[in-house]
Amino acid sequence: MEDEKPIKGNSKQIAALMFTDIVGSVALQQKLGTNDYTRFVSRHDEIIKDCLSTTPNAKILNETGDGFLIRFTDPSDAVNAALRLQYRLSLEKCEGELITVRIGLNMGVITEMDETNRGGTRAVGMPINLVARVMDLGGAGQILMTRVVYDDAKQFVRNHPDSGLSDRILSPPEWIAHGSYEIDGNDENIEIFEVGLEGIAPLSAPQSSKKARPANSLEDEGNSPIAEKKDNPEPVDIQDADVLISYAEVDNEPLRPGDEGWISQLQRNLKIRMEQLSGEEVKISRLSGKAFESIGSGGGIAKEMSEAKAVVPVISPPFTNSAGCQKEMEIIYNPETISSQTGSGEPTEAKVVNAIKMPVTLESAPNSISSVISTCPGLEFFEREPSTGKVREFHESFGEDSRQRYYERVYDLAYELCESIKQRSPSDKSTGTEREKKQKIFLAPTTSELTKEYDTVKRELKEHGYHVVPDCPLPLSLNEMNEALEAMITDCVTSIHLMGHNYGLIPEGSTASIGEILLRFTAEKSSQGLKRFIWSPREFSEGEAKQVELLERIQEDPALHSAAELIEGSISTLKRDIFRVIEEQKKKSEEDANKEIKPVTDSKLIYLICEQRDEEAVEALEDYLFKEGLEVCLPAFDGDEADVKALHQENLINCSGALVYYGAAPRAWTDIKLRDLIKAVGYGRENPIENQAVFIAPPHDHRKERYKSHTAKIIRQNEESFTPNDELKEFIEAMKGT
Repeated sequence: MEDEKPIKGNSKQIAALMFTDIVGSVALQQKLGTNDYTRFVSRHDEIIKDCLSTTPNAKILNETGDGFLIRFTDPSDAVNAALRLQYRLSLEKCEGELITVRIGLNMGVITEMDETNRGGTRAVGMPINLVARVMDLGGAGQILMTRVVYDDAKQFVRNHPDSGLSDRILSPPEWIAHGSYEIDGNDENIEIFEVGLEGIAPLSAPQSSKKARPANSLEDEGNSPIAEKKDNPEPVDIQDADVLISYAEVDNEPLRPGDEGWISQLQRNLKIRMEQLSGEEVKISRLSGKAFESIGSGGGIAKEMSEAKAVVPVISPPFTNSAGCQKEMEIIYNPETISSQTGSGEPTEAKVVNAIKMPVTLESAPNSISSVISTCPGLEFFEREPSTGKVREFHESFGEDSRQRYYERVYDLAYELCESIKQRSPSDKSTGTEREKKQKIFLAPTTSELTKEYDTVKRELKEHGYHVVPDCPLPLSLNEMNEALEAMITDCVTSIHLMGHNYGLIPEGSTASIGEILLRFTAEKSSQGLKRFIWSPREFSEGEAKQVELLERIQEDPALHSAAELIEGSISTLKRDIFRVIEEQKKKSEEDANKEIKPVTDSKLIYLICEQRDEEAVEALEDYLFKEGLEVCLPAFDGDEADVKALHQENLINCSGALVYYGAAPRAWTDIKLRDLIKAVGYGRENPIENQAVFIAPPHDHRKERYKSHTAKIIRQNEESFTPNDELKEFIEAMKGT
């Protein structure tokens, strides 16, 4: 027999896997005979391939004769395909027999190998062996999966994928945990879960198979895993770790017997997310303060700790009180300690990102830990209720909202760690240069009520490749804060301020809140080219008195809204405008790298702003202005919303005067357009619009008679038909004289 030819190449990837199998296929073949069984299997194959046809990137890796090994991009696609297959097969008979299939799901790193001797590819990897064992446990119509699939897919698969596509009303799928199972070839027990449609799926714990069986009960004498944990300390394996989690042992104690500890959950979920984001296998190790104390700093442990690419201290009151955790932070964060203990003579370059499990006070924390908290970026896995100040921890088991917030934090932490590991990769020769090229954006810390909105904006900015600061907590004394801001904002191209209903924290040495301090600081920097965005809710009258006053001043005081785009209402509007403007800035700087282009202001261009319903009524005024030698531009009333807004902003930049026509439009519309005139500098105009007026036209009412403005001249048309008056003529002469 000739030796197997060498493999041409391979493709390593993270994949969600599905293994299917016809239940009792051998007995069925004997019963039906070869010809009928062939038709039976053909129909089975058609249904499976039809179910896969609606799933992007699904690929059959292998056919076993009575089943398939299938690869998916993510677990939710695999679960949806399995549910769809389960339902379709429940409606199908072929050759008088039900087509009963069992399905196993798993996820992990696999390799697809090209083979020249047979052609095609072959998939290999331990996750494939495990998914086969999971499938073997299943019964007819059963979908079983490992925890890695369950944790990810349960977030996204809320309804049956065939809901609304069939005559039958399909209820949401049921999710069940079946406990731990011993799987041959695996050192640790595997948790098994089931998903399925009630009335079709067995929804019962699987029995033993040839290579898998339920794990021993915790109450078995002498074999209790809990007892084993107490008698034998957790083994420490931190050599060649990509990420090292440092924690206090009590933070990994489960809240209920048999549950998984918080640190164990974080380690597992973080590994999944990092591998999904990077497409590479990641080693995440953990070391408790207690374990470190028992090992000591000898035997190379300090060197191994310092060689981790990233470190995640899980900050909590027990962490700050742990002598072992303090020593770990001294090794990780103190360059002198590292140099002496590792013998490398170089400080660690590990990225330190805090996972703040519960709040702590810096005053009560030892120096080694307070330094890490105050100078390293951190993600809070909790929130405070604005009304009571009560702390609510994010946890998988504390309800749907808490669970969602927990997974959002895990994603953010995984993203941060993947970026830092990528930057440390030897293969990335241009790491330092790439970091320098990233545009830097200042996202001002905000009050707790806007935590979700703040996190959303920050997450999307980072995903678009921007460097978001501050990336560590700001000092809480005014002088130190100003020093930190001076260094932080120097290279920023944009600052973003989210202003909610609450005034916020007032730092030491100040009478203003952090939000107001940051607003004034960036306003001073606007003269140096810093573009600003200030977002606030559309209705803020019910906010705290000091905050309402501040929000009103922002709209009225040019010093506060200098170079700022004021945005009200939806946070999605803010995100759209941010990305539009910074991408325009980026494109412009790339196109005009060696020259400065300034907006051209036509001294005779007047922007006549009117609502669409006044388009005919304004014609006489438009003709008169043109006759007087002024170029007149009007808003666009047709076309895409983005184009209309872009033309509006361009007119505000280029005009030397603006006239707001207050006719059939409501008072609120007129006020908004006046505010737009104030925002013009924020759009790129060099100086504020000096010549601005409101032209009050019929129909007349009491509100129009009383209309006043501190920023704009008022011109009234008292006649029913247009007749130029002295006020209008004075305005035109002022326009011509500028």
